[in-house]
Amino acid sequence: FCGECGFDLQKPQVGFKNLSFDEKIEKIQRFLPKGITDKILSQRGIIEGERKNVTVMFCDLEGFTSLVENLGPEKAYNMMDQIYEILIHKVHEYEGTVNEMTGDGVMALFGAPIALEDSPQRAIRSAMSIHRELAKFNDKQANKSLKNLKLRIGIHSGPVVVGSLGHDLRVEFKAVGDTVNIASRVEGLADPGATFVTGDTFNLTKGIFRFESLGDKKVKGIKDLIQLYRVIATSNKRTRFDVNAEKGLSPFIGRQRELDLLLDSFERSKNGRGQVVSILAEAGVGKSRLLYEFRKAVANEDVSFMEGKCLSYSRGVAYHPIIDILKSIFDIVESDGDFEVTEKLKQGLKMLETDEPLTLPYLLELLSIKDSGIDPVSLSPEARKDRIIEALNRINFKFSQIQPVIMAIEDLHWIDKNSEDVLKSLIERMSGERVFLIFTYRTEYSPTWGAKSYHSQ
Repeated sequence: FCGECGFDLQKPQVGFKNLSFDEKIEKIQRFLPKGITDKILSQRGIIEGERKNVTVMFCDLEGFTSLVENLGPEKAYNMMDQIYEILIHKVHEYEGTVNEMTGDGVMALFGAPIALEDSPQRAIRSAMSIHRELAKFNDKQANKSLKNLKLRIGIHSGPVVVGSLGHDLRVEFKAVGDTVNIASRVEGLADPGATFVTGDTFNLTKGIFRFESLGDKKVKGIKDLIQLYRVIATSNKRTRFDVNAEKGLSPFIGRQRELDLLLDSFERSKNGRGQVVSILAEAGVGKSRLLYEFRKAVANEDVSFMEGKCLSYSRGVAYHPIIDILKSIFDIVESDGDFEVTEKLKQGLKMLETDEPLTLPYLLELLSIKDSGIDPVSLSPEARKDRIIEALNRINFKFSQIQPVIMAIEDLHWIDKNSEDVLKSLIERMSGERVFLIFTYRTEYSPTWGAKSYHSQ
């Protein structure tokens, strides 16, 4: 018992549900990425009263009460603090916002107050990342009772009308249907360690993820039956165009001139006159389709075709599209461990007859492999970056000596700074090489290499 007030300290009464509103907000804001508060509040006057389609995600820790009984209130509270840090970080990683603490979990929003064009996909990726991080957290625990902590996650997409947005970033909603309520109910139906989504979220992400259909379910407080799906894994497709291409595309009409320009630039690059072509247009006009048709047109050519994508939720991930390309070159898959990745790189560099000591450590560093061989003390971050860029250039130019190289990177308007620097360096040195670069991006992006004589738009 507490010596001051007589409170029974063994009762499972300590948790985030008992924090005051101000304490909860302080914990959320403690983990907000730098600058995100100003970014959100700058949109306040625009979004208040606006009807928006959002994706709502509820997360809840299974068995928190029994956890408190096993650990005691103070230890349980400290452990939950770590779990909430995981939840909040993983929501912010995909540009979602934590709207409130819900007892032993969180309610997160994707699409409000920050406008996102792919909020359902981000919510699901955030949920999968949360499950992975909690599994790592469990593995680190010495106490056996803490090795099976699991979260239930429910996701639903639908319309809301944004009410007031306070300085604490908490969004109040005016009722439009039952979007928030359904997401909460779906979380309650989810199995521990699983993510359940509604049919509305499924329809917006099918093909990009693999799902298990759970059929129609009755949800408390909702008149109609709700279609539910369990998220299984990501597919090998990351964009809506990838999904549509597999289903079959409509006839390619009205872009023959642009396709001929691409083919002409490719012919020049094959003869050692490196070329860069930018495909510039608003969203949905057909940039990816034109690139798809070009790839079909050169399918029988003896070339190395390297392809990367900048994703809207990967702007904070250094070298994201470059790592994509590197993995495809050396046939590296997600299931490969550090040893397998290292061996594949060694074999590839040997085939290219590339200087391994000057190249391998920096490729390992780029792929976040432990024991890359680089002394973190001896090299400054700038020097390390320069060496990584040199290693990548070395590989590209070695490939181009064997056969012409085509490197296509889509959606440069979402590129990260490090990847952009890699491309700048490659473009500066490629004029006499058999390298053809193709970029797609929207009108808001302005590349620094636009004035190059071997660049066409």
